[in-house]
Amino acid sequence: MDDRIASIARRELGTAPERVVDVTEGLLHETYELRCDGREYVLQFATDATGDRRDSLHRGLNCYRLLQQSGLPVPEVVAETVGQGGENGYVLVTTLPGETGERAISPERTRTAGRYLAEIHSARNFGSAGWLQFGNGKPTVRRFEEGSLRRRLRRTVDENAAVLREAGLVAVGDELDGLVDRLGDRVPESFRPVLCHNDYSPDNVLFRGNDVTGILDFDRACAGHSHRDLVKAANAFWMHDPSADWDVRESFYEGYRETGTTDLGGSFQRCEPLYRVETLADLVAGLLRMDELSGYEREFYADRLVAAIDRVEKE
Repeated sequence: MDDRIASIARRELGTAPERVVDVTEGLLHETYELRCDGREYVLQFATDATGDRRDSLHRGLNCYRLLQQSGLPVPEVVAETVGQGGENGYVLVTTLPGETGERAISPERTRTAGRYLAEIHSARNFGSAGWLQFGNGKPTVRRFEEGSLRRRLRRTVDENAAVLREAGLVAVGDELDGLVDRLGDRVPESFRPVLCHNDYSPDNVLFRGNDVTGILDFDRACAGHSHRDLVKAANAFWMHDPSADWDVRESFYEGYRETGTTDLGGSFQRCEPLYRVETLADLVAGLLRMDELSGYEREFYADRLVAAIDRVEKE
């Protein structure tokens, strides 16, 4: 057993762990599951002392704290040293029951997940859009470097188009070029920024049956446009079963609507096609950067992106 882990468990939990499982593969941070006195915990180490990964771990932890009294099922924070300077630091949180939806989404689970995303968006709003920062546990917003959401989308679409071209998907990369310049007026200049998970996928939602028992990994959370976060999440759920004989995205939207907390009327219908292209390109480019798509999958998603681009150009 890693001496660091045993030492942390004794200090924070009062006993050595009975079991330690390395679950780092595929995750942003060095991650372990612990069992101590019959209870389960997750221990994560920041993998760089001062950079983006350390900041993201600190952000995710403080989002758990922010939502602790909201009724949303997020882990309880046991201990943190990552926000205290010095070495990389660690966070220790409780493990929640259930299994991720990674390999088992259904219409019922998807609608339920949509409802919970609406609750996240209702939990907190902010005065401006940008990246969340936490000083003394209180959230503040650092505005997007580009100055506005529209300009940020222009930059990310251009960057993702370049990734697609480098992966051999030249035609779809070329079609993405200039998309926001042509259709950026569909992105509102003025909106109420809300707490956006920004990585809400079946991998980060725990289920027991059709009930949501946990929402994880707020490391990429931001103050943003609820409609974009909704469309990105619907795309992420669709990508886990893109050949389903039911409409994954619409099921997700149905669940989101059920809360009645936000309007999915004309303004959503106007921006949804553009957000669908932009966020799908972002998700596909992320998988390409990690070399996680087969040749067949590359062509499949390229075809779907072209269809989505055609849709937004015509509407």
